[in-house]
Amino acid sequence: MEKPGWLRPEKIKISLDARPILASGEHPLERVLNETGALLPGEIYELITPFPPMPMIDKLNALGFECHTEPDPQGLFRNYFCRLE
Repeated sequence: MEKPGWLRPEKIKISLDARPILASGEHPLERVLNETGALLPGEIYELITPFPPMPMIDKLNALGFECHTEPDPQGLFRNYFCRLE
């Protein structure tokens, strides 16, 4: 999948590795919703997960965020959420 034009590394304002949260039996949804809610238009939230978090992606899409997921060489998924104008 091609990277969207809004995905620029310098625009990533928050990065969260969700693996420790998931390993503890918790879910990062509430934290991600709180933190993405503080983003300004054009800012990006990066979420690192061991799988594509489809319910979270659907939720953030419904809240008006653009989302992009890409696998990395370690078998993880880097999920990017951007609040557009």
